[in-house]
Amino acid sequence: MDDDTLPDDSMTPRRRKIRPEPSQLHPEDRIGDAATTEGELDEEDESERRVRRNKSRRQLERTHFQMVNERVVEDITVDFLYKPHTLTILGVLVVFISYKAFTGFTEAQNATDRNVYDGLLGTLALFLVVSAMAFPNGPFIRPHPVFWRIVFGVSVVYLMLLQFTLFQTYTDVKNVLTWLDPKGLGQEDLVEKEYAINCSDVSLERIWSHMDIFAVGHFTGWAMKALLIRHGVLCWYISIAWELTEIVFTQLLPNFAECWWDAIILDVLICNGLGIFAGLQVCKWLSMRNYHWESIKNITSHRARFKRMVMQFTPENMDDFDWGSFTQTIKRTMAVYVFVLIWLLTELNTFFMKHVFSVDTKHPVVFWRLILIAFISAPSIRQFYLYATDPLIKRLGMQCWVYLAVCALEAAICVKFGIHMFPRVAVTPIVVWILFLIVGTFFCVWISVWWAKKSSATTEITIDGENCDIYLDSSHENLGAIHDDVRRRRRDLGFSESDLN
Repeated sequence: MDDDTLPDDSMTPRRRKIRPEPSQLHPEDRIGDAATTEGELDEEDESERRVRRNKSRRQLERTHFQMVNERVVEDITVDFLYKPHTLTILGVLVVFISYKAFTGFTEAQNATDRNVYDGLLGTLALFLVVSAMAFPNGPFIRPHPVFWRIVFGVSVVYLMLLQFTLFQTYTDVKNVLTWLDPKGLGQEDLVEKEYAINCSDVSLERIWSHMDIFAVGHFTGWAMKALLIRHGVLCWYISIAWELTEIVFTQLLPNFAECWWDAIILDVLICNGLGIFAGLQVCKWLSMRNYHWESIKNITSHRARFKRMVMQFTPENMDDFDWGSFTQTIKRTMAVYVFVLIWLLTELNTFFMKHVFSVDTKHPVVFWRLILIAFISAPSIRQFYLYATDPLIKRLGMQCWVYLAVCALEAAICVKFGIHMFPRVAVTPIVVWILFLIVGTFFCVWISVWWAKKSSATTEITIDGENCDIYLDSSHENLGAIHDDVRRRRRDLGFSESDLN
């Protein structure tokens, strides 16, 4: 075709002619080397895909851990409550601390004691403010993430206090307690009520006479524990295991001794049983509720606004904990065993510490320690549960780590300062107690699995050619409340299921 007959370049796309390059192969080169090069390219592609999968999995693991350790509020209803306000807080804090510092006692007789007390409170307040701004949210965001950051800060302060106490002498610790409260914390001997008296006298009047404030404490305590554990079989197992624990450690704490009908009828069946039932009913009610978390700014009526404000102090959602799983049975059973052991150790620390330091059960320090343990155990249980059930979570959440450290330090303090107060301990009952917990844990998991199948809470699926049973109300990752957040985060990062296989 002649050049003048070519179509206009503006009308048709220009086509580039590609001339084949002459072969650069030497006559002595072997063709098989080309095949080897293609194989190496396939290996490089497979290596790149493997690196990409590993990178995606590591990013996903970090995302899972972030949802457990520092959950983010996605749906913000009131912008003002979720802004930092760091400069405002700094100004208020400087004014408050300066006012307390310049108006303190300087010439009074008890100036030193008062100034030390105010200085410690100021240090605590400053640390809690820093913790509210810098510490992770944890797995909960209701009623507000700041609340759980402060709880984390208080638990860290308590941990540091226990660490400092462990390196002191008993006399020095007792002097500090006496300085704080000479009448309530300064007594040397503790007179406790005895319950194992005339146990053969069983009547309705005598049983009713034992329904005191401690019976109410048993009920409310187990209602709260059921809200935290959310598993009926495990709650009953821990309740029975605690009664056996009291029998084993009666040789150290005579206050544990009680009549058989007091332990079985009042504690296990009535107080603990009703508390577990009430707590699980609340869990069931919260699980069945339809939560409407619309913004308070979009609500017109005052009654609806007030109702939305009250709902802010309820859980965002309430998912069941499936402690008895069909997959990874040994790992899950060991996790349940460790969980029960730590729970019983926490209960024992309460009684041993007040016995060692002669603190009456009705003293406020005992009550507020129980409240603190309850608050820090709520996110700790969630983090421990997800660590035990989610294969993508490779480390414990920080609140759970601090909780375990608190339990260990409390036990160390009890051993250090109380070893001279107790007689020679019989080892056989303690060995039997440990064996009972091992056998009881396996039995508890088996009962949980059997009950899940019987109540049609499971279904059978095929994974990798094997038939497996899974829970209907739990994802295959056992993520519970953070499942939707993880799915949303996956979409944001562009992850697909093929990247994880």
